[in-house]
This record gives sequence, structure tokens and C-alpha cells, in this order.
Amino acid sequence: MPPTSRQKAPLKNIRVLDLSRVFAMPFAAANLADLGAEVIKIDTCQNQFMDTTRTITGPFPDNLPGELWWEQGGTFQNLNRGKRSLTLDLRSEESQKIIKELVGVCDVVLENFTPRVMARFGLDFESLRAHKPDLIMVSNTGYGHNGPWSNFGAMASALEPTHGTGAFMGYMEEGEDGRLTEGQVPNKMGNSYSDFMATWTALGSLMAALLRRARTGQGQWIDLAMYQTGATVIGTGLLDYAFNGRRTLRIGNRHPVWSPHGVYPCEGQDQWVAIAARDESDWQAVCQAMGKPELTFDPRFGEPITRRQNQEELDAVISAWTSARTSFQVMETLQQAGAPAGAVLTAKQVLIDPQHLDRGFFETVHNPPESGLRDKGYVGRGWRFSKNEATIRGPAPLLGEANDYVLGELLGVDDDSLKRFAADWTIGNLPEGGSPPGTVPLDEQVELGWIAEYDADYLDLLPPV
Repeated sequence: MPPTSRQKAPLKNIRVLDLSRVFAMPFAAANLADLGAEVIKIDTCQNQFMDTTRTITGPFPDNLPGELWWEQGGTFQNLNRGKRSLTLDLRSEESQKIIKELVGVCDVVLENFTPRVMARFGLDFESLRAHKPDLIMVSNTGYGHNGPWSNFGAMASALEPTHGTGAFMGYMEEGEDGRLTEGQVPNKMGNSYSDFMATWTALGSLMAALLRRARTGQGQWIDLAMYQTGATVIGTGLLDYAFNGRRTLRIGNRHPVWSPHGVYPCEGQDQWVAIAARDESDWQAVCQAMGKPELTFDPRFGEPITRRQNQEELDAVISAWTSARTSFQVMETLQQAGAPAGAVLTAKQVLIDPQHLDRGFFETVHNPPESGLRDKGYVGRGWRFSKNEATIRGPAPLLGEANDYVLGELLGVDDDSLKRFAADWTIGNLPEGGSPPGTVPLDEQVELGWIAEYDADYLDLLPPV
């Protein structure tokens, strides 16, 4: 299914060759497709080399990989929406030749292999620019293309320790005196956080490179090191050590100075609200909202230092108040009083959040019947254009759906060659040697601690699409 019209889109005349896989660059390419670029994703029929988000990551509708399981993974659908799919086998010289010819009619190439892989295939920037002198190429690796770590593979869990964020992340633990103290164990930031920092970094640098090319006619190579994008978010901690020799504490949701500052339980299962009092004005607003103005005169809480020293006692007072109210009631009461607060939304609450719905954040994707998927609302972007159109232009592509278009129409490959490619599994729309991934029943996933809970009637809770 070809994507929808790009006539009013800002990147309507840009063609992108997406050689990447998994998270960071596929999502960057999906955003380029939202902006109107024609994105050709290089897929493969060889199951062992297929993008893992196509084959095993899921989540699958109703927790069941269907007959066309390679077309139904939710992660793949979100990260590859609006693209076209060309299947090739990059191990073959013929496929490598096709890539080089295709680069000649593209503007941008995205890839996330380790440096030695692209060089071995003859698909590094210097080789490809011979076929497209003004080519813009993003090479996204864990550690960049030079230095002692350059050929190391990378994933978010291993990257976070190298860019320092793990040392800043951790929950407070009970000390010998029974009070909470700095946590001793570093933690992950979240689910593939490094990947999405790389996504936004790639998009920003790509836009700058496209602007430069429009002005000068010159292409550019963008050497993106994911561990360096991670280090950019801990600037304050790095400066504090450089200037003062101090190491930042691992104190969970608390703040080194502000108090109260944390996440507090609310009425209902797993319902929470975040409160962050920045100064005395915020603190007085919290007290007024709780109907406890006398707390401002309590010697334990009257001054910022003593309030911070006695935050466990203060947290108990606040928790008693928040626990009797919903997270939204607490948020609205505190905000009306002038205190910063926000309800901690679950995935279900995000899907039905009136603010998201009013802004059209979730966009309907009409999946082709042959995919076996229902129409769904997918996440959009955190911004809107007033003059140009940015929107999800279609579902993720079926495997190999653009083989004839790319090879036949764009490159002029003859019918006999197309038949030969299909016979040796270079092109096709089925995974060679693949089988559906196994799944664990949802009840068992809860027992194992893999998920917190699930809604059996979730279809009734989804926003309209």
C-alpha cells in the first residue's frame, strides 16, 4: 500500500534509503516519512537477518502472533510507518550493486551497522558518494567511527553505563538508622532511552545538512555516536564535578535542595501524582491546597533546610492527603493553588487523555486487509506545523511490497532478473525459514512480574480512530 499524498509536505521531494534496523534510525526515518519524504526500507527475506522488531519484539495484537506474524509486531509498525519495503540480501554482491544504484536516486542514507560492516560491503560513505556526490548519510553507531571502542556493538542497556547516566539513576534505600539514604545501585533510565536521543539528534543534524546542501550543493556524512548523545543530558552533573569535585547523589524522585519533591500515592491501584515545590511560594501553596497552613510554622518544615532534612516525615503527611484523592484531583487542586504538580498517567490514561485527543496526537493508521491488523491509533509528533503538513502517511510496509516499484520503476531492472531474484530469495514477501515467536499468556506474565496488569476489556478503552 503506497503512502498517502505528500504534496503539502515539507520533505515531499526527498527520498531516503533506510538501511537501519531496530529502534533509533528506523524511528528517525519514520519521522522523515511523516514529513513527506519517500522512505525505502531495506528489508530481507532471510529470517535470521530480518529486523528483530519484525520478528520477535511485538507486541502482537491480542498477544498472539497471527498467521502473518512478521507483518503484525506493534514496535515494527510504529517505527516503520509510511515507508516502502525492498527486500535484498546484503551479503550478495548483486544486492550491494543494487544498493549503490539506488543511492544514485536518493538524497539521504541512514544506517546503524558497526563501521567494519559497511566497509566490508563497500557501502561506506566514501564508496556511496561516488554514486551520489551530494549524498547526506547518517551512520549511527554506539561509539562513533574512530577511537578504541569504535567497532563495539551497542544497545541501550550497555550504552547507558558508558555515557554516565546510570551513575545518576537510582532509588533511595533504607539506611542503618531506618531513614532513606542515597541508593547504592545504578539504574537504567528507561526503555531504550539512548535510542530515542539518537533519533532526535539524527533528525536535527539531518535538517541542518539538508539546509546546507540546498545552499551549497554539497552533501555530508554525519557520524553519530550514541554514547555521546547520552552524555549530553548529564551536563550539570559533569560541570559540578569539574568545578567542585562533587558526585551527584542517586536519590530517586527527590531533589538535592527542593522539598517537597517526589511522587506520592493516590486513590486507586498504581495511581500517583508528582509534586515539585521549587521555593517558599510553592511550599505555601502546597500547604494551602492541603488545608494545612499550620505546616508552614512547623519547626520541622518551616525552613528549606529543615524541610529537606525531615522530608520523610513531610512525605508521610502529604501521602496521607494524596491517598484519599485521585491523581487528577490532587493535580488540579495543587495547580489551582499555584503549586507544580502532575498526575502520573498510565498507558491507558495516556490513550484516553483529553489533551492528547484534542490535539490529535494519536493518528489513525488504516492497515491493509492482507496484514491481518485492525486500524489503530499511533503516536504522532510533539509539535504541529501551521503552514506545512506533517502526518503519518500510511502503515508500515508489508515485506517486499515495493520490490517491483523500486527495482522495476526506479532502477529499470528487467523481468528476467526480477524472476531470478525471487527464485534465490533475494526478493520476496515471505520470511525464509521463519516461524512465529512464542508468547506467554498474560496471566502468567503478571505472575512472572513481566507486566504490572492488563485489561481484558481494553478495546472498549481505546480512543476512537
